[in-house]
Amino acid sequence: MCRMIAFKADKNIDTNWILDILKGISEKGISSPHSDGWGYAVCGEGRETYNSSGAIFDSDKRLPQSRVGIIHSRKASKGYVVNLEHVHPFYATVRGRNYAFCHNGTIYDFASDEGTTDTQRYLELLVSNLEIYETKRALEITAAFVAENYRYTSINALLTDYENVWAIRQNAETNDTEHALFLYERDGVRIVSSEPVEKYGDLPGNSVEIKNGESIVL
Repeated sequence: MCRMIAFKADKNIDTNWILDILKGISEKGISSPHSDGWGYAVCGEGRETYNSSGAIFDSDKRLPQSRVGIIHSRKASKGYVVNLEHVHPFYATVRGRNYAFCHNGTIYDFASDEGTTDTQRYLELLVSNLEIYETKRALEITAAFVAENYRYTSINALLTDYENVWAIRQNAETNDTEHALFLYERDGVRIVSSEPVEKYGDLPGNSVEIKNGESIVL
């Protein structure tokens, strides 16, 4: 399992406090540590992406001023190696539109023999649906297909086109607390995270848990 966070603001802001929240979640949160790589895809004055095989809480990398983005901290599922090629986010271009994608959970018997992870396969399937459907619908159709045809713990995902963020929660177990998603809103900033952000930052507590099977757009 992994930890991830997404944000969207009304304007470019310093988002390193959001990065610091994910560092805390990754180091001290549920099933920690999550130390098998981390990365981000953000947009402010322009797009910026970053992937590292190191632990997020050991990194001194800082985010540029941004208004939208996703950040992911990996804990490799059993059977997967720890290397840069498997670090989220993953990237794709569909009909001239750039996307970044990350996932939390394990989809069993979904990866290929060539070393492609379950998340990379998830994105490949999503890309085929993005060729046909609008973004939110494509994400929902992809998650539904995976849920119907494969065993999994969680199909939770974050997707951005550097203007918007889509999030979906889909857990095999209805009361799964390890693979939750929460929505937090404050001062024109909306955040989706794997755990309540107020537990890891100096913030008033008003996180709302996203329901299992629900998808939202920031």
